Amino acid sequence: MRKTFIRSIFTLGIAAAATSTANAQLGHSKEYIEPPGWSIGTTAGLADLWSDVGTKSIIDHYGNSKYWGKPHFMGGLFVRYSAHPAFAIRLGANYGTLYANDDWNEQKARTAASTNEDAYQRYLRNQQVRSNIWETSLLFEITPRRINYESLSARKRFQPYLLVGVGYFHFKPTAKYIDKEGNDRGYVNLHDLNLEANGLPNEVYSDSKAKYNLWQLAVPAGIGVRWDIGRRLALGVEWLYRLTFTDYLDNVSGKYVDPMLYAGIHANDPGKAALAAEMQDRSWQVDKSVSHAAGENRGNASNKDSYSTFGLTLIFKVPSKKTPWWY
Repeated sequence: MRKTFIRSIFTLGIAAAATSTANAQLGHSKEYIEPPGWSIGTTAGLADLWSDVGTKSIIDHYGNSKYWGKPHFMGGLFVRYSAHPAFAIRLGANYGTLYANDDWNEQKARTAASTNEDAYQRYLRNQQVRSNIWETSLLFEITPRRINYESLSARKRFQPYLLVGVGYFHFKPTAKYIDKEGNDRGYVNLHDLNLEANGLPNEVYSDSKAKYNLWQLAVPAGIGVRWDIGRRLALGVEWLYRLTFTDYLDNVSGKYVDPMLYAGIHANDPGKAALAAEMQDRSWQVDKSVSHAAGENRGNASNKDSYSTFGLTLIFKVPSKKTPWWY
């Protein structure tokens, strides 16, 4: 009887040890596969405006010292829910500043073979914009290497991922006002100045377009890489591009207008009418002999503006007692 009892205890001990080892191995193999549930995160990094104002190419944008002398940023918070190691949804809010300046084209303009070259024309236009932006977005996150959560690649800490979704944002374009005496008068609200005479009746201005809304939709899409630091933390780098449906993030889109129109637009404020006439065409600061006539192109209305961010993300996965269904 005693031998039978000891033999049974010994057998149970071996079985328990084997089960414990198997579970430990399973837990270790799944350690970096994301558990289901909620997480919170933060993101911060460079913000870039892609519009009529600024450089034409990405290389010229990032490859000049004037850009790096005054970079602008965007950051925010988000909540995230994952129901599968490969799929998550996140809701976030960001705040930042977009900036672009035709002055970034100066070096290429000075070596241009002709005044008709794009870089020279942009530099001559001499427009700039700074826009504070509030953004909220709903993003779907896909981690391709974890679609098959039993694969070896799914257990790697380092994971690339894709982002796509919908966003809604508010922007406010402003520009620094330098008067004819060279005095810096600070930033002025370009939307209020209505520099391209939007919203006027066709009989007053035949090329008039509807006045643009400061609240706009966006379609964000991007890529990122994330490194899991244990089961609760993840550090990542991501680039997110926002396609928008407006050409007025920089307040430049259509044509130069007759300055006389501003007297009617700002009939109750002659000072604002005079300021609008000055802000519309700043070419004289580059070449005092240049003045654009009404009807000449000021921007390219056929290309919508966009913006992007490149930054770091930090995610904290909220502890949950729920056992992942894939364990």
